[in-house]
Amino acid sequence: MRPHQWVKNLFVLAPAIFSKEIFYKSIFLEALITLILFSLLSSSVYIMNDFFDREADRVHPEKRKRPIAAGQLPAIPALIFSIILSLSVLSFSFLWRSGTFIVLLTYILLNLIYSAYLKRIPIVDVFFVAIGFDLREAAGGLSSHIYLSPWMFVVTFLLALFIASIKRKQELWKLKQEAGNHREILKEYDLPFLDNLITIIASATMISYVLYTLSPEIRGKFSENLYLTSPFVLYGLLRYLYLAHMKGLGDDPMEIILHDLSFQVNLLLWGFSLLVIIYFGW
Repeated sequence: MRPHQWVKNLFVLAPAIFSKEIFYKSIFLEALITLILFSLLSSSVYIMNDFFDREADRVHPEKRKRPIAAGQLPAIPALIFSIILSLSVLSFSFLWRSGTFIVLLTYILLNLIYSAYLKRIPIVDVFFVAIGFDLREAAGGLSSHIYLSPWMFVVTFLLALFIASIKRKQELWKLKQEAGNHREILKEYDLPFLDNLITIIASATMISYVLYTLSPEIRGKFSENLYLTSPFVLYGLLRYLYLAHMKGLGDDPMEIILHDLSFQVNLLLWGFSLLVIIYFGW
């Protein structure tokens, strides 16, 4: 179920945080329930992916250790558990919030389509990974009836696209000749192309974030000083690039987020600056 991957689902909290309503008890509880639902549903998707990719995972030096690929967990019972878990989450969300249910249903349907077909189409494969993060934010907004700026969807999409592209590059670089056997789409990429792609996306992400902080909507809602958080975003992007290019990390984003102290400190400083500017109007 990969609980360490649940960090990704914190994007569900973004609408409540950026609406300045996270400290309202009802909003916080709604956001927390949505976070739990998305974490459980994403875990069911991980199990499904491990089921269908078990042969390819046995080629990967790390993924071969996953329970299904390693033969430690029977494949069919794992798939049955995944289906039961996903149906349970969808049933609860249907009874709780219709908007959240639609987003969760869309998420799992897109993942099934992705696994069956879209993951074999170059560029489209990383696009659909990025869309999953926008769906997390949409679920958080709909569960609490919070409007979310289109700029936030743009920035989130580009950031997720940046991370997914680096993941593809690291897989291609580490697996070399075996890359195509592990993930078929890697046959369609080469390192120079992915380097160019990553550079373009990193630039677009930074520009979009700055434009977001300077947009009239955001300046009127929060403070004119939100742009001061931009250096933390820039450092985070550059640090991630450094760890990918110089240290060979990035094939598992959680490895960087959970273990690199410099990245963590920068993330905390960015979060603190957001808190001061948004909630205290600095």
